[in-house]
Amino acid sequence: MACVLGVIFVVASNVLVRYFFGTGTVWTQELEWHLLAGVATLGMAYTYQQGQHVRVDMIYKPAGPKTKAAIDLAAAIATFVIAILICYYAVPYILQSWSGREGSADPGGLPMRYALKAMILVGFISLALQAFAEIVRKTDILINREGAAG
Repeated sequence: MACVLGVIFVVASNVLVRYFFGTGTVWTQELEWHLLAGVATLGMAYTYQQGQHVRVDMIYKPAGPKTKAAIDLAAAIATFVIAILICYYAVPYILQSWSGREGSADPGGLPMRYALKAMILVGFISLALQAFAEIVRKTDILINREGAAG
């Protein structure tokens, strides 16, 4: 929530400064996408946990509880595998950025781009953990008839 409010404040400030004073700064523009990266990467697991992720409703909505659980289980397994693969392939990219203390290539930009890149790992680890929780939950529903009501 803090990142969302930060994005709103920074974007509004940038627009007003550009409109009224005809100027802007590189660091505030970069701050916009640094905050948006936090919203996107941290929001993935939360959105998934809340059940607000994208589904094909014409197939999912009329299905019964066991069919829904099977669809959700398949999606959770795919999400888990993809999240783990992204983490695996992102680690060298992130480590390279951290080892060089990468900053903005633009003069006047933000100095800690390596911290932004680390959000990739944080976000996808969170997503993998949430997908694993869904795998456990949906497996329980498929195995135990009682779980079908939840």
